[in-house]
Amino acid sequence: MTKPIAWKIEEFDSTGKLVCSSIVTSEPTEISWYRDLKNKLHNITITPLIPDTKNIIKVTNIKKYDSKRLTEANGGL
Repeated sequence: MTKPIAWKIEEFDSTGKLVCSSIVTSEPTEISWYRDLKNKLHNITITPLIPDTKNIIKVTNIKKYDSKRLTEANGGL
């Protein structure tokens, strides 16, 4: 199994609405960095992000910035 290269952390409120989302490069081992940890309840999901090595899109031999080529390679992102 491939190891995760990052983790997506999402916090949801009591109704399931997304409050904040972030991506971190090291595996979270604790959540003490939440400032108001003692004052409210937190609903947190931590999702490992595993690279899809079979469908990698590579853009090589670029001499200048070509936004059209990069947009096409990244699916409009």
